Amino acid sequence: MNHANIVRRRLFVVMLAVVLPPLVMSQPIRAAEMLEAGFAVRDITPEKPIHLAGYAARKKASERVDSPLKVEAFALRSSGGEPFVFVALDNCEVSRTFIEPVYERLAQEHGLPRGSVMVVPSHTHSAPILEHTLEVMAIMPEKDHETVIEYGARLRAALVDVVVAAVNDLQPAKLEYGVGRATFAINRRIYQPEGVNFGENLDGPVDWDVPVLRVSSPDGKLRGIVFGYACHGTSIQGDDFYVVSGDYMAYTRQQLEGLYPGVTALYLTGMGADSNPYLRGTLMDAKRHGLELAGAVASVLDRPMRPVAGEMRHAYREVALPFLPLPDRAGLEADTKSSDQFIRRRAEMFLKKLDAGEPLPKEVPLPMSAVRIGDDLTFLAMAGEVVVDYGRAFKRLYRSDHPWTIGYAYEVPCYIPNIRILKEGGYEAESSLIYYGYYGPFQTSIEPKIFQAMDDLMKAVRN
Repeated sequence: MNHANIVRRRLFVVMLAVVLPPLVMSQPIRAAEMLEAGFAVRDITPEKPIHLAGYAARKKASERVDSPLKVEAFALRSSGGEPFVFVALDNCEVSRTFIEPVYERLAQEHGLPRGSVMVVPSHTHSAPILEHTLEVMAIMPEKDHETVIEYGARLRAALVDVVVAAVNDLQPAKLEYGVGRATFAINRRIYQPEGVNFGENLDGPVDWDVPVLRVSSPDGKLRGIVFGYACHGTSIQGDDFYVVSGDYMAYTRQQLEGLYPGVTALYLTGMGADSNPYLRGTLMDAKRHGLELAGAVASVLDRPMRPVAGEMRHAYREVALPFLPLPDRAGLEADTKSSDQFIRRRAEMFLKKLDAGEPLPKEVPLPMSAVRIGDDLTFLAMAGEVVVDYGRAFKRLYRSDHPWTIGYAYEVPCYIPNIRILKEGGYEAESSLIYYGYYGPFQTSIEPKIFQAMDDLMKAVRN
């Protein structure tokens, strides 16, 4: 029995007793000989200084803009069916509270049901803070907080607008798929006597695949390039700490759109939450990685690619991921006396909920989906900062389905570790939860729950 079958059987046995919520599926699409695709782009560059997300060490608002920020939408539909829209956002991440009004408006006003619009932040750490997102980390003067609220309102409006515009742009399209390779991602978890720390782990797991989708008109004219990579957007630090930038992903986009004039290049973040770019520290590092990634994409476009055609199907679900038992009031009150201001803020938030009689978060709802085009390509998507082990495992398990793995999809509640990382500890398993405003870590049962949910999604979309 090969390794994939062993994993499948083990997961099946473990999950027999697990009851998951029902799938939300699109209706089967008929007469899907020709796919339709649509693109739209909106500028979301901040118009004035604003605090940037991703690093707790920042103390002031941005100083200048190096690269414009964008939100891009790629709508896809089989003839006569419902559209599915991928939205690429130049930002660190969105919370459920921030993004929910967007999804609700798209459903109520434009008939796009829950799960059929997938917002995927690039996870650049050099874009604006958003309200209700990483609130424990978002410490700033009140006047700066007002700027964040104003920017958030503008961004929500742009998100709705760009999705509607992409759907209105739907037109017959020819799709082709290929995979390149870029090697600047490196696992960042290093093992020391005192525990797991940040560094460069040359032996740690990474995903160097660069999936590429070429979108052309029926006559062969190139319209769009969709590409991905599994690596954090943390190239920029040091002297460039307060510069607005889309990091390496935006520079890749600039290179590709310069090489292919009139084409929309759109980035979908992979499952690489425990990978950092190497080297890292300056804008020049980000631009260097952008050049390498653009070269990997161009190398795929410059050789024969595999056609993608057929009926498009998609399925969506949410899985509840439970935490270990929460601390009692005495534990929370002890944390309010911590020397770490972020631990104090988290404890104060929990005590405020407790005093107001509000339920404390004991689990995280995790959106997941699968989008399949014929038998030629399947997008597998998960919310949250998904560690690389999941992406690598999905690619092994569903190799014959031609998987394209996407993390940070729909929303970002926190990091999503697997059993290995939960047992090892470290940032992705434990301390990152401070900034997300949760007490953890997760129970180890989350891994089989996730694998079972993805298997159910795959069964739902297979022809």
